[in-house]
Amino acid sequence: MINESRENYRSVARRGSVLYFVVADLALIDPMYQYSLEFFTRLFNRRLDKAAKSEVLEERINGLLGDITSSFYVNICRGLFEKDKLLYSFLNAASILRRSGEIGLAEWNCYLRGSPTDFSSFTNEADCINENTFRKLLGLEEAHFSFKDVAKSFADPGDAATWKKILASEDPQLIPLPPLYEDRLTAFQKLMLLRVLREEKLLHGVKAFVNAELGAQFIESPPFDLDGAAADSTNATPVIFVLSPGADPIADLIALAKSKGMETRLKILSLGQGQGAIAARLIDQGQKTGDWVCLQNCHLSASWMPELEKT
Repeated sequence: MINESRENYRSVARRGSVLYFVVADLALIDPMYQYSLEFFTRLFNRRLDKAAKSEVLEERINGLLGDITSSFYVNICRGLFEKDKLLYSFLNAASILRRSGEIGLAEWNCYLRGSPTDFSSFTNEADCINENTFRKLLGLEEAHFSFKDVAKSFADPGDAATWKKILASEDPQLIPLPPLYEDRLTAFQKLMLLRVLREEKLLHGVKAFVNAELGAQFIESPPFDLDGAAADSTNATPVIFVLSPGADPIADLIALAKSKGMETRLKILSLGQGQGAIAARLIDQGQKTGDWVCLQNCHLSASWMPELEKT
């Protein structure tokens, strides 16, 4: 009975695994993006507790899958630079599809690197594409059978007009493909095709792909939500602000303290020479009384940071 129940929720565990490895790989984008397994596990378990309950197993599982995916997106985006948030969404969508087998290895490698095959012996009969694009189209045909004869389609009188519109349009991702390929290709395969035909419009294509697979929420930057960050933290996991020049979250922090009845129990200290001992006392007091402690300008007390970590 226990094993049967466990198997019913395997898809949820699989989704958690996929999301974790995406988060772990973010450090390859920027070394500042470091997330521990402990952090991930704690957040994952919290979503299991807070996700909508249902007596119907399928509804419960679908609810968990949606809640876990969206909650991790919002939570992780708090620590990402704006330029990397869409990439994170794309990696989530692509990784989920790769794990389910909906994106094959050959397709993924073709998208990232193109085809290593030499197609120089093939003849391009279409006047609207150059030799380089023609060979890349043959690479798509090699990657998946759904692209069969796509290169020849550019020379087909019935399809050529549509292809020319796509090649000339400011929004090529919005133009339906010739009927055969519009119906046959998946959202990711359409992105592969856009990369070959109009690589400069790939950003728009990625947004369309993420929107189709995960929803509009995942192509919109989550608004700054200090209340949500506080809810996801614990007394043992502080909220750390990494600020750009001129940014100051103190007004938002004071407003949050007021809303939580903590206005008089919020202690704010600007670090600098000789302030480490005072900060340690405030933290010790906060641990005993439940006060909030905000330490500003931590970069001015870099030598004291190891002591803070031990506190």
